[in-house]
Amino acid sequence: MEIELKLALPPQQAAAFLKLMARRRSMPVQQDLVSRYYDTPDFALSAQGVALRVRRVGRHWLQTIKTEGERRGGLSQRVEYEMPATRGAPDWSRFPAEALALVPEVLRVQLVPVFESRFERTAWLINGRDGAKIEVALDVGEVRTLNGINVDARSLPICEIELELKTGQPDALFELAQGWAQRLDCLPLDVSKAERGGRLAHGVNAEPVKSVPMTLDRDVRVEEGFAAMCQDCLAQFQANLPGVLASDDIEYVHQARVALRRLRAVLRLYRRVCVLPEQLMDGLRGLTAALGPARDWDVLCGETLPAIAPHYVDADTWQQGIAVLQENRGAARAGMQAALGQAHPGAWLLGFQRWLLQHGWRAAPETQRFVQLSALEAWARQALRKGHRPIVRGVRDFVQLQPPQRHALRIAIKRQRYASEFFQPLFGGRRQAQYLAFLQDAQDSLERTNDAHVA
Repeated sequence: MEIELKLALPPQQAAAFLKLMARRRSMPVQQDLVSRYYDTPDFALSAQGVALRVRRVGRHWLQTIKTEGERRGGLSQRVEYEMPATRGAPDWSRFPAEALALVPEVLRVQLVPVFESRFERTAWLINGRDGAKIEVALDVGEVRTLNGINVDARSLPICEIELELKTGQPDALFELAQGWAQRLDCLPLDVSKAERGGRLAHGVNAEPVKSVPMTLDRDVRVEEGFAAMCQDCLAQFQANLPGVLASDDIEYVHQARVALRRLRAVLRLYRRVCVLPEQLMDGLRGLTAALGPARDWDVLCGETLPAIAPHYVDADTWQQGIAVLQENRGAARAGMQAALGQAHPGAWLLGFQRWLLQHGWRAAPETQRFVQLSALEAWARQALRKGHRPIVRGVRDFVQLQPPQRHALRIAIKRQRYASEFFQPLFGGRRQAQYLAFLQDAQDSLERTNDAHVA
């Protein structure tokens, strides 16, 4: 079982990281590594969550089979089988039976090299918290497709830090990673080199990540539901964060903001049961505030004004006005990226994941702990009823509501929709689907009104 934490390191910070590691009493080991990954022409192996590689280390060859395992917040725990290979191709006679079971014989005869990674690895073995032993590796290079697999050969740069736990507890990995993220703006990284190479070979580009329906067992406890919902929101935010920082696609900002709003809805829903530390809550407020203005300008310039443009009488005056607004939009985006840099989102994500790993919410009074251990389904029904009441009042008095009050109603509907989506696996059915559809329609209608008011 391999336990490691992976960080994406900005390439311009690689030299600074090497300086930090030079202060430690550990001699670095440098290696040039070439790894060739195998799959079937239709990628049947990776579709099963299995990666097969053959790696050259100096004059020797290693062959490895890995499973996807469990990944969250940069931390992965997965089964790995690694052993020597006699040549630069898989040697099935050397794998144990349990590894061979992961690659059926019908697939083995179809396997071909589909992509490879080439990078320089600088590795250190260091001591961590509570006697932990950690291998720290800095990998700098590229992953690229191979001739004959894709008509257009493509490549992606690699610049990442891997912290592999040799002995001890995973918390030791987070302690190291948090400090580096604070100083070097690292981001937790869940996508392996094998997955990045697979996407290249498929010709699949990165794109904004939307939320997807959760899976929850009906017999889970309140605290387990809380942790799962937080993880779901954090995963969506983390997946969109690189695009927010580096892409011009405005949908990354939108989906990152949605992820934070969903997270805030979870924390509000559980505010009397599972309480987030104030430091993490402050970080969440800072990230939300950083994204808000840029998203408002994107909506104004990308959605609201284009709908008005055909009806404006003087086209020249309109274009002059749009040019000014686009400058403001650009300034808002630059301000967002500067604010995100100051907020250190990578360190915040790692801190939140570390708190979840430690079950930090359990440091609560006995009565609160009793609720945390109770069945989620009954608690969820009560929470949904409570969230429904202010919506009923707002709908009843809607005609008399002023824009700020309608905005408050919109927020209440949005929170209830998020809660209903989180709890949907517990209930499901036609009534739940109808209720969610009502909430979505009401939210969309009020958001159009609010966007016009903001504009």
